[in-house]
Amino acid sequence: MSELRFLFAVHNHQPVGNFEHIIDQAFNDCYRPFLERLEKHPGFKFSLHFSGPLWEHMERRERASWDLVKVMAGRGQVELLGGGFYEPILSVIPEEDRLGQIRMMSDFIAANFGQRPRGLWLTERVWEPHLAKTLADSGIEYTLLDEEHFHYAGIRGLHASYITEDEGRSLRIFPIDKKLRYMIPFHSLEKIEAYLEEIRAAGGAAILGDDGEKFGVWPGTKKWVYDEGWLEKFLAFVEERGIRMMTGAECLDAEPPAGRVYLPPASYEEMMEWVLEPDEARAYEDLRARVPAECRRFVRGGFFRDFFRKYGEANHLHKRMLMVSREVREAGGAAAARREVYQGQCNDPYWHGVFGGLYLPHLREAVYHHLLEAEKRTPAAEGWTRLDYDLDGRTEFFRRGETFNLLVKPSFGGALVELDYVPWSRNLSDVLGRRPESYHSPRSQEGGEEGKSIHQISKKLPPRAEDLIRYDWHPRHSLLDHFLRADASEDDFLKVDGGEQGDFVNQPYEAAVRDGGLVLERRGGVWADGERLPVLVRKRIEPRPGLLRIVYEIRNLSSKPLAVRFGSEWNFLAFPHEFERRHDGVFLYGGRLALEPCGTDGLWTRPLETISQSEGGFDIIHQGFGVMPVWLFTISGQKAQRLEILFKETHAG
Repeated sequence: MSELRFLFAVHNHQPVGNFEHIIDQAFNDCYRPFLERLEKHPGFKFSLHFSGPLWEHMERRERASWDLVKVMAGRGQVELLGGGFYEPILSVIPEEDRLGQIRMMSDFIAANFGQRPRGLWLTERVWEPHLAKTLADSGIEYTLLDEEHFHYAGIRGLHASYITEDEGRSLRIFPIDKKLRYMIPFHSLEKIEAYLEEIRAAGGAAILGDDGEKFGVWPGTKKWVYDEGWLEKFLAFVEERGIRMMTGAECLDAEPPAGRVYLPPASYEEMMEWVLEPDEARAYEDLRARVPAECRRFVRGGFFRDFFRKYGEANHLHKRMLMVSREVREAGGAAAARREVYQGQCNDPYWHGVFGGLYLPHLREAVYHHLLEAEKRTPAAEGWTRLDYDLDGRTEFFRRGETFNLLVKPSFGGALVELDYVPWSRNLSDVLGRRPESYHSPRSQEGGEEGKSIHQISKKLPPRAEDLIRYDWHPRHSLLDHFLRADASEDDFLKVDGGEQGDFVNQPYEAAVRDGGLVLERRGGVWADGERLPVLVRKRIEPRPGLLRIVYEIRNLSSKPLAVRFGSEWNFLAFPHEFERRHDGVFLYGGRLALEPCGTDGLWTRPLETISQSEGGFDIIHQGFGVMPVWLFTISGQKAQRLEILFKETHAG
C-alpha cells in the first residue's frame, strides 16, 4: 500500500495599521497555540508563512512565538515561505516594488531563521501569468494556487505539482485542494480520513494551503480547534496513520512536475464572486447552478482588478499608490521612502469581501499615512501640476504644500478628491460612500451551520439595516456644488434626498491656473418653476500657508430672477470625538482644523455610516462626516452672487 504524502501550508496575516490589541488576541487565540502544539510533534512537517506586519509584531512583542518558529525551522520541521513583505497584491504593484518586497522578505527570513525561501505565499492567490517571471527572477521556485485556477486551464489531475513559464522563466505551482481546504478544520476526522484515502488510492498527494486564522481567529474556531481538541486529535491521527507530512520544497525535490500549465488570471472562487456587482453576482450564482459539471471550466467570476472599477475609493487609493511609487523611484528610491511605499501597498484596503478591509477606515488611513510619508521624502514641484493620476484619460490638478495637499478633478464636478493634512500625513478626504452590496439582500440558506466554513455561514442583517441602506448617488468628494429644492432641509441631507435642481455635482468643469489659484468653471442649468435657467458656477481655490480659501461666483445667465438654495458639500474622515459643529463652522481633530463658511443660512452635518459583512457577521462602521454650508439668495437676471469658505489650520489642537 502506497503512503499518503501531505503538503500542509499555513498562511498568517494581519494588515498594516490593524490595532495591536487585535493582533495580540490573534496570537493568544490562534498563532501561538497552533505553533505550541505543532512543536510537540516534530514529525509533522509543514510550510509556514507569516506576513511582514506579523513578523515585525512578533519580533517586538511576541518572542515566545518567534522562538517556537526558530526551533522548528532549525530542526527542519518547518519551511518558511516568502512573499511580498507587507502582503501586497503583487500583480497590481510596479515590477520594481514586487521584486523589492519579495527580496525584503527573503532577506529577513534568511537573516533571522537561517533559511532562504524557495516557495512563496501569493497574496489572496491573485494570479496573473506575468508573475511567473517575477517570482523566478526573485529566486522563488514555487507557489501555491487554488484548484480553481487549474480548472479554468482544463487541468483535471489536482494532486501533483505543475510547471509554468513566462519569457522563458519557469515556476512550479501546487494546486490547493478546495475540498480539503473546506474540510480542515471544520469536519470530523472520519470524513477527512475518507477523503484522504481517496487521494492515496489514486496515487496523488494531498495539498492544503489556507489561512492560519481558521485555527482560532474565525468565529467559533478557538473553541473547536483547541478547547474541544480538534487539532490534537488531528496531529495524533496523522501519526497513527503514518501519513508522510512534507514541506513544499521537499515535494518539489521528490518528483518532477506532472505537466505544463498556463493559468489564466484568477483568485480563489469567493474572491472572484466578491468582485462582481450585486446583479452580476446573482446572475453568476444562478448560472453556476445550471451549468453541467463538464462545462464548469468555462464559467468563472470576475477579475481582481475589477475592484478598482467597482469601488472608486479603491481605485483612487491604487492610483495614488502608483503615483507615489513613481515619485519615489524618480527621486532615487531612498530605503526609508521605499519602505513607506511598501507599507502603503498592503492589500487589505484595496478590496472588499468577507475579509478585505476597504470598509475599515483605520486600515485605509494607515496605508494613506505611509504613502504620504513616502511622498514627503520626495521633491515637490512648485505650484499646480497637471496630470492624469487615475489614468482615466482626463486631466486632474495636484498641488503639494506645507500644510495641505490638494488633488482636484475638473471632470467630476470640479471636485476636491483628496485633501491631505501634511503635518499629520493624513488624507482628510478618505471617506467611503454607501453603495449596494449583494449581501444587503442575502438569499436564504437551508440547513444548519455545522461543518460550514466562514464563506458558507449565513448571516442576518442587523436591526438598523433598513435605515443604513441609503445609497449615495455620487462619490463622497468635497467641494461639490448643489442646487437644492426650496423646501430641502438638514433631515433631507441626512437621508440623501435634497432634490437636486442643478446639473453641477457630477458634471465636467473647465479648469485653469490663474495667479497661483485654480479656477473651475461650468455653464450649466438650474430648474426653477418648471424651467431650466442657465447658470454659471465659478469657484477659485486659493491655497496659502495654513489656509485654503474657496471663493464662489454664481451667475444667473438668464434675464429672470433666480431664487437659489445652494450648498457646497464637504466630506471628512473624522471620528465622533474628532468632530465638533459650532455656530460659526465645523472644527475637526480637537480644533486643529476648521471649516468656516461665511454668511451662511445653515450648516448641515451628518455622520456617514456603512453596513458591511465580515468574518463575524455584519458591521456598522462610521466612515466620517458630511458637511454642507447652505445659502439662500435670489440672483437678479444677469447678476452674480459671491460666497466664501475658509478651511484653515487653527493650532488649537
